[in-house]
Amino acid sequence: MNIRQVLQARTNKKTRINRPFSNFYETIQQCTAAGDLIVSGSLDPKIAGLIERSVVISTVTAIEVYYRDILDFIFHYCAPEFFEPHLKHLFPEKFDIGDLLDVYRHNLHPLELVSAAQSFQNADRIDKTFAKFLKNQGLWKSVFKLQIRLKDQTEIESSFAHNELVALKRLFDLRHELVHDPARRAFFTEKTLEDIWTSAHLIFGSDIVISQVIQANRDPALGNE
Repeated sequence: MNIRQVLQARTNKKTRINRPFSNFYETIQQCTAAGDLIVSGSLDPKIAGLIERSVVISTVTAIEVYYRDILDFIFHYCAPEFFEPHLKHLFPEKFDIGDLLDVYRHNLHPLELVSAAQSFQNADRIDKTFAKFLKNQGLWKSVFKLQIRLKDQTEIESSFAHNELVALKRLFDLRHELVHDPARRAFFTEKTLEDIWTSAHLIFGSDIVISQVIQANRDPALGNE
């Protein structure tokens, strides 16, 4: 257990926008703006490679932060009996007495430990984690089943498809390559930029699904909070 990491996560969270998807989308707008400059050839070639890597890595980081923050929302707004049965699966780590003393000294809530321990840089891990709160139906399958009515339209239609999950997985794979085994080549294309927008749309769909779950299992003790 890394107490310093947990404390830093607490500090960082206070600087972000309180609404997880708004915080995520703000970063995506910055990344896609930079992506437009890349594909248009508007960047100085001396820094183009750096910006390319930064856009992909920052996009995946924003995705991971979103899912960690929305998990915190589940812990904060849902009734304890809804999420407590799943905690041992999300956080199987065992503590010795020294760990417990550290938690006490730093006034850490156990749910902060659970949230900080999660890694969401893998589409399957995201799906597996949030499936626990969806009666094990799977997050992505739940998103694909969404039926929404677009503004000023009467017909109900599904706006999410499997190709969006494929795009998300490509981004995760590309980020892994750039961090762990980078090659000296230009890799950022219009398709990469499209993958970022497509993945953001999928995250939007998952935000609808998870928000519905939170609302349906809201803790009555919170009142109008």
